Order: sequence, then structure tokens, then C-alpha cells
Amino acid sequence: MIMTERLIHLTAPPDFNFFSRAIKYTLPVLIVLMMITPGINAQSGVVTPAVPAGDSTLIIDITTPQENEFFLLDVVPHRIWVTGTVKSPVPLQSIIVSSSEGSTNCGNQSSFSCDVVVAKGLDRIVVTVTDIAGDQVFRTRNIRVETGMPDLPPRITISGKITTPDGHPIDGATIRTEFFRVYDTKTVIVQSEADGSYRINDAHGFNQKISVEKNGYVNVTREMTFKQNVNTVDFILEPKTKPAPGFTTVICLGAILGTLLIISRKNPGVEYPE
Repeated sequence: MIMTERLIHLTAPPDFNFFSRAIKYTLPVLIVLMMITPGINAQSGVVTPAVPAGDSTLIIDITTPQENEFFLLDVVPHRIWVTGTVKSPVPLQSIIVSSSEGSTNCGNQSSFSCDVVVAKGLDRIVVTVTDIAGDQVFRTRNIRVETGMPDLPPRITISGKITTPDGHPIDGATIRTEFFRVYDTKTVIVQSEADGSYRINDAHGFNQKISVEKNGYVNVTREMTFKQNVNTVDFILEPKTKPAPGFTTVICLGAILGTLLIISRKNPGVEYPE
């Protein structure tokens, strides 16, 4: 018993009783202070506006232009439209849209749309928003501007058939042609007929990316360069192979039996039930 009492005295922290008494007397005081603090603030006339979570800052969403967007403009000076929305917990004071060539006041509404002069080549659009509390944020968009008229690519016709490897026509396949330019992409979409035939009229340009899709078949995509206005291209779609019912189970059983056979040969003394 004497040994046990000595161990208890040795393992107990020496200041445990002091901390226990301190917490016992200070905790009620802290609770009282926390309860009366809001009343003191209210009596002093200090008003703290309630701001919903997530709305404590200005948020700018620029709809146009997009980042690194290309503009081909034939009117000088070059001007582009900047549109977007602003989310703010308090009324706005101003929305300024600027570039290296100047700036425009877009008002103070949550939705804005105005044009601004931009420079040829690389330029940066800056949207700066200020609210009535004096808070200010900005967002940017990098753009590229060139002078000229959009080139009009030649129109071509592409037709052909969509079949399986054994020559059966595929009905309802989707054929898509895409002609890429720096500032846009011209797309034409058609579907194959019951006999597998398709015809695309007025496809834009000689350089085409053609995609053929059909559920249950492997998609095909080709990039082709045509030299004539009327062209014929056939496509063969491979069916997606699916394992026969129970085939996977047979393979697994075969692998297990093969493994057991190899082990039994290495260990002649071990017998496995048949």
C-alpha cells in the first residue's frame, strides 16, 4: 500500500490542483463577459451589417470577350464589346472597362455591356468595379486583334457510305465536318440514311476534320485535305466487341486450374481435389 501511494504522488502533476482551481473560478467570468459583450456593442451605437456567407467580396464574371479570344476587325479604330455581371452585397459605385487605348464607364448596375477601343495585336481588357463602401476589384482578359475582312472559304460537297467491315450499311450514323480558322470553326452535321449513304453540301473549306459516330461502333476521325469541290469518302465502322455471356467466367476458371496444375507439378507431393 505504501508503494502504491508513492506511485500515485509521483505520477500526478504537481500543479494540477492549481490549474483546476484557476479554471473553476475564471470560466464563469469568461462566460459572463461573452454574454454582455453584444449588449455593450449595441448600446454604443456600432452597427455591423450582416453579410451572407460567400457575399463578402465583389465578384466579376466577364462573359465576353473570352481569354485569348481573336478578333478580325475591318473598322478603325478597333472597338470590341465587353459584357458581364457583378455580384456585390452593397450597391455599386462604378464599372470601368479599359484597354491600352482608353477606357469606358459602364455604369453601376449588376449587368454591364459597353464597347471600348482596343489596339491592333495583343491587348488586355481590364474591368474595374468599385462599390459605395470603397472596395475595389478587377478582372482581366487578354485578346488579340487583327485588321481585315473574314476570308470566305470555298464550299465543297462530300458524300459517301457508312458500312460495317462486311459491307452492311449503317443507318443513323452521325457525320460531322469541321473547318478550323483562328477566329472560328465552321461545322456541318448530317446523318446517314437507311442504305448507309450520306451527303454534306456546302462544307466550308478544303481542309476538313471528319468524324463519324454511331452507338455500338468504334468512332472514326480523319483529317483530310480535298482538292475538288465534289468529293466521295466512304467510312467503315468496326463494331464494339463484347464478350459472350459466361466467357469471362470460363477464362477465370481456366486460369485458376492452370495455376493449380503448375503448382502441382512443382510440388509432386501435394494433391488437389478434382
